[in-house]
Amino acid sequence: MIFNLDLILLTFFGLLVLLISAHCLIENISDLAKKLNVSQFIIASCTIALGTSIPELSASIKSVYSGYSGIAVGNLVGSNIANILLVIGLSATIYPLKIHSEDVIKLETVASIFVVIFPAIFLLSLNSAESIMVSMLAILLFIYFFLQRINIEKLNTKKIPSIKKTTFSLILKNIFFIAGLILGSHLLIDSAVKLAETYTISERVIGLSLVAIGTSLPELTICVAAALKQKQGVAMGTVLGSNMYNILAMLSAVEIYENIGGRNGAISKNIEISDIIFLALSTLLVFIFIMFPKKPKTIDRREGNILFIFYIVYIFLIFKG
Repeated sequence: MIFNLDLILLTFFGLLVLLISAHCLIENISDLAKKLNVSQFIIASCTIALGTSIPELSASIKSVYSGYSGIAVGNLVGSNIANILLVIGLSATIYPLKIHSEDVIKLETVASIFVVIFPAIFLLSLNSAESIMVSMLAILLFIYFFLQRINIEKLNTKKIPSIKKTTFSLILKNIFFIAGLILGSHLLIDSAVKLAETYTISERVIGLSLVAIGTSLPELTICVAAALKQKQGVAMGTVLGSNMYNILAMLSAVEIYENIGGRNGAISKNIEISDIIFLALSTLLVFIFIMFPKKPKTIDRREGNILFIFYIVYIFLIFKG
């Protein structure tokens, strides 16, 4: 067996870039939220979620243009499952996740229902026109939920301490550190895949483990860092926002592109009922835990462990299948 020191060092360098970027980004999220007088949840769900969804976006675009729409569909749906079971699960295990606003909980519950319903519809036999129409409706829903989040924040009149840093500098720093997250995840996944190939690990194992988890690395890094720093709202905002981007925005765009290209859609050919079951189950578990009578609304360590165990079972079933 060849000991490839360069690849091992590059893997650890990618991880280091991820961790440093996440650490700095969390601090800037907090400052930006205070500066704009909005919650960390909204900053995370509207902006950070978009940044951490870029790996899914780039992987999906590359897959679609290469003629592998199945990879794009699997990537987006699988990433949502990983975001909930793995990312929220691990984050809650480190430190309980809280959502203080009842209005936010109601909005995110409804949004998450549509995140599950949209791909589930394609288990039915839809023609090209119906697929495009449903996908366009999903994009409109995405815009609606995005605007509703902003409207909820307008009710926030809480006085906060002034932050001396300018809004522009904070936004610029956030963009820089999001780029660091993307670069770090890219280096980490590429070097990890090469390591796997060097040590003759099968392509199937690479795809199911490294690639599936890989596009969720930015979310995982951000949320774990936020949990360690006890920054409330960042983990839930990042995951729920990212999942909405993945399904209602990106997956619908993939479906429209495939239909316009005359390839009769992508979702119905590449979605299985087991995918929908796990997507629905993971979403249902999160909101059962949040809605369970307790104040403040939290996902505690025990519930985080349950989510993480479900992810292990999910991965096991994929390997077994």
